[in-house]
Amino acid sequence: MTEKSSTVFIFMPHKSAVMLKAFLVTIVIMFGFIGGSAAAEGRDALARADRLYEEGTMESLKLSVKLYAQAAEKAPDSYQAFWKGARSSRKITRMAVIREINNLEQICVTFGKQGMKMALEAIKLNPEGVEGHFYYAVNVGGYAKGASIWAILSEGLKGKAQKHLKKAYQIDKGYNQFVLVMHMGLYYEILPWFAGQDKDKAIEFYREALRLMPEDALYRPQLHVLAGKLMLAEGIDKIWAMRLLYETAESGVEYFSDKAREILAEHGAALPKTGGKNEVFKGSMSYPR
Repeated sequence: MTEKSSTVFIFMPHKSAVMLKAFLVTIVIMFGFIGGSAAAEGRDALARADRLYEEGTMESLKLSVKLYAQAAEKAPDSYQAFWKGARSSRKITRMAVIREINNLEQICVTFGKQGMKMALEAIKLNPEGVEGHFYYAVNVGGYAKGASIWAILSEGLKGKAQKHLKKAYQIDKGYNQFVLVMHMGLYYEILPWFAGQDKDKAIEFYREALRLMPEDALYRPQLHVLAGKLMLAEGIDKIWAMRLLYETAESGVEYFSDKAREILAEHGAALPKTGGKNEVFKGSMSYPR
């Protein structure tokens, strides 16, 4: 073989090499297409889940949890899919409690667990995201509405809830109109005495929430009921506590309006007329600072 023919042989593509290259290119294109398709499906599921969440019915919320899970499966790095799934789970347990539905315990256990699971995945993806930590903690609360306090303690959920709630508070206590501050108070109030209950701390956080939460915030009626009830029970700022309860009793906000009236009745207070303004407390409703 001459030097020339040898050179030609060296640079001439081998047929099998060409076929291998074509095969590899095909594989890359195919998996790129599959990956792109999966990502698109994940985005579509996320968008549909968002719409169902906004719809806000029990059935739409349950379906949104499924779609958020699907979106997370298609895009396992989607922080949004995980924390929003946890948010929907929390809204389901809250709605079940407020409506006092028959299978309350089962719903709270099922969706409380689902919410905790999705929140933990969100935390793994974004340890400094307030949403993951917050929705983990409140889903523990939702789960607790269906499970016993012994289950909560034996599973170590009390410590985990505290850890993530405090982390969320440190990251952004103003998240969702300062509802985090209210939940800090609720956490210390509802614990059993042997597990760290601290009503003084609870009142301290309720006071902070009352100062910071906007008057028209969604959670304001709940805050008034929680703070007013505990203050009356502890004999602290009774006049202020009564004002909070009267305001909520007159608000017409279903469930919390009724709860405020129940508390007032327990303390022998004159109840306001439904839908009317009471004459018991006139003037400013400003709160102590």
